[in-house]
Amino acid sequence: MYLHLGVDCMVKNSEIIAIFNLGHPQSQVYDDYVKKYGSRYEIVDASGGEGYYSCVLTEQTMYLSSISSITLKKRAESGFLDGAVYTNMEILKRR
Repeated sequence: MYLHLGVDCMVKNSEIIAIFNLGHPQSQVYDDYVKKYGSRYEIVDASGGEGYYSCVLTEQTMYLSSISSITLKKRAESGFLDGAVYTNMEILKRR
């Protein structure tokens, strides 16, 4: 299955590592992770110029989307990425 991220951009579900919520006021993911580690990834703007609300991370690519992380999770197949929508830096603590 593929997940539609916006602006004719799709990613294979099995390639997704995490979906970050960038739109939450308490989220520091963009400042703490995207800005810091963004150079390690190919960055794809799937927002269509509407602003970034979520970041979908694969092994080699960081997709910035205007679709909320909750909506993206709902679009993914049932049971996929349960508990993988973060509003803080929990994923970095696991690495």
